Amino acid sequence: MKRPLKFALLLLFSLAALTAGCGKDGADPGATEGRSTELAIDAERLRRTGVEVTAAAGGELARPLPLLGNLVPNEHNTVKVAAGIGGIVRELPVKIGDVVREGDPLAIIESKEAADVAFLYLEQQQRWSFARQAYDREKSLLEKKLGTFESLRTAQNELQKGQLDLQLTTQKLRLLGLLDKEGRLAASPSRISTFTLRSPIEGTVTERHALRGEHAPADRELFTLMNLTSVWLEVKAPQTAVRMTHVGQEIQVLNDQLGLRTRSVVVFVSPVADAASRTVLVRLLLANPDGNWRPGSCATAEFVDEKRTVTVRLPREAVVTLDDAPAVFVEARPGVFQVRRVITGLEDRTHVEISQGLDPGERVVTRHALFLKGEWLSMEE
Repeated sequence: MKRPLKFALLLLFSLAALTAGCGKDGADPGATEGRSTELAIDAERLRRTGVEVTAAAGGELARPLPLLGNLVPNEHNTVKVAAGIGGIVRELPVKIGDVVREGDPLAIIESKEAADVAFLYLEQQQRWSFARQAYDREKSLLEKKLGTFESLRTAQNELQKGQLDLQLTTQKLRLLGLLDKEGRLAASPSRISTFTLRSPIEGTVTERHALRGEHAPADRELFTLMNLTSVWLEVKAPQTAVRMTHVGQEIQVLNDQLGLRTRSVVVFVSPVADAASRTVLVRLLLANPDGNWRPGSCATAEFVDEKRTVTVRLPREAVVTLDDAPAVFVEARPGVFQVRRVITGLEDRTHVEISQGLDPGERVVTRHALFLKGEWLSMEE
């Protein structure tokens, strides 16, 4: 009797140890202790609630890295305007904050230098006309065998010199805005010493360094104009983000406080890192037709910190939390679902990696999984 009793006790201890082991590491990750393993819902309710079931598949995931940056004016659309010729400021038709178009007047300046250039232009026009007449005369005489080649050559040299001088003076007058589109003096003879300083671009007057009645030197900056239809966002990015950033790349930019969101383009990645912060300057170009992105304010650019292709990824709303752990609802058969504990990995704004607990091809609830979670919890109450 001792051997059968001893064998029975040994068998009981073995079964107890086996049961305890299955309750730990050997447990089904899809099962919940003391709960049913399946949830059945009729097809009509699934249709009304918008539940969608999709086969699990892999794909690319890019983990976003939001970085705060400063909005600054686009330097390519910023112009410092100098008179280019000294004189007395007589009129200032614009003030700070005014929006001007290309060619609009910024200042009316009276200048002796402008008058000297204009008078020189008129004088050179007359000289060129005389030189042209002399050349035509010598050419005609030579054709009649009454002149000489030397006389014609001298007249031709004078004509070419006069033409070159006139071209140089004409170019200077054009740069000063003293000629009209037809190449004539824009001012009347009585106002030949007055010229109009015009805007070279369409933009906003942000600075004005001129007073009516003062003398403005030729090289002094009188106005600063900014065209803010595009702006820059300057971000100091860590080198892990810069490693995946290149010129021409599109990056989303947002300002949640103002409800603004747009796409930007990387136009500059500094080849030099900041020695103190170990960051790299990245400059993004933002279209700003409505003026909502104001220089001096901040915005967030969503860089990419990590990107890779994963075996299984699901929409973020497909993963729910049950008992403080991530889980998904797997379709066992039409209208019947099982809870499956999973382990998540890399995430981006829309998807999450399922690193363990789900195989490609398994059908999973990818939309309105919270509805099934509510049904699951109510079933256990």
